[in-house]
Amino acid sequence: MYLKLVLAACFLAFCAGVFSAYARLSDAGLGCANWPACYEENALKEKQLSQADASRNHSSWKWRLQNITGMILGMLSIAICSIAWQKRRELRQSPLLPTMLLALIAFLGAFGIWAFSHLPRSVIVPVHLAGGSAMLILLTWIALHQIKYSEISAGVILRWSRFSRLAFVMVLAQTLQGAWLSSNFAALACTDLPLCNGLLLPAMDFSFSLERYGPPLSVEQLVSIHWIHRVGALLVLLYLGWLSIMMMAVEGLRAIGKTLLGLLAFQFVLGISSVALGLPLAIAVLHNATAMLLLVVLTVLNFRLRIGEKKKI
Repeated sequence: MYLKLVLAACFLAFCAGVFSAYARLSDAGLGCANWPACYEENALKEKQLSQADASRNHSSWKWRLQNITGMILGMLSIAICSIAWQKRRELRQSPLLPTMLLALIAFLGAFGIWAFSHLPRSVIVPVHLAGGSAMLILLTWIALHQIKYSEISAGVILRWSRFSRLAFVMVLAQTLQGAWLSSNFAALACTDLPLCNGLLLPAMDFSFSLERYGPPLSVEQLVSIHWIHRVGALLVLLYLGWLSIMMMAVEGLRAIGKTLLGLLAFQFVLGISSVALGLPLAIAVLHNATAMLLLVVLTVLNFRLRIGEKKKI
């Protein structure tokens, strides 16, 4: 029963992340009839919205669906936390993580109520994405504690633990930077590949303001945000590609390596397609969803190595 609740919460957390990406990207203008003009118009409006307009902007069916999913997820988290405390001996698992999960959901709810009237989109979106990712990671880690796995040799653990942790940090950082790109409407700052507006190093400005109603970012600032995301994507592609191939040669981790490589290849295709096809809404949402799945797979990899490390001590 406990594992089923946790897995259901994992699925809902993933769905909430996808719904959030769809609502955020469609509100930004992706998929609208007069694309890409609407995207540029929304970028200007975002800096000019009054607080009343901002609150109305998040009352559409897309945001209501996300809120309903969040409420169901909150109720499931209360049940998970309650069971974790009541049956902590039977489950052989500390109730600390379920308690942290419940606290995180409470924080995200309070932050969402307060932030839309006080903080700019460029802060709200990365914080919400970080919270949603942390929620999915926590739920995955909790579920993994209830599943049995084959043993991994001490040599494998010693060799690959640090590499897997670095991979997790890189993907998480790239995901959050993608949210920053999206929230600043920088997706169209570079419209060609592999160069950016015909240049390897275009004119860039790395100074940014977090004022809620400040002036729109300059072209150079938008280009710098987009360029950072591209460089990060290349680093992640090379590092995760190497790591996944190495994992495919390790007994007990081959399935994780194959899954990681498959998701990485799919994410690379989505990233290229989003630029080549003019940033379609469906591809942009899939790009966000695949990033979440990469985090889940890397969480599984780090869990396997972490649990094996504890057993060897």
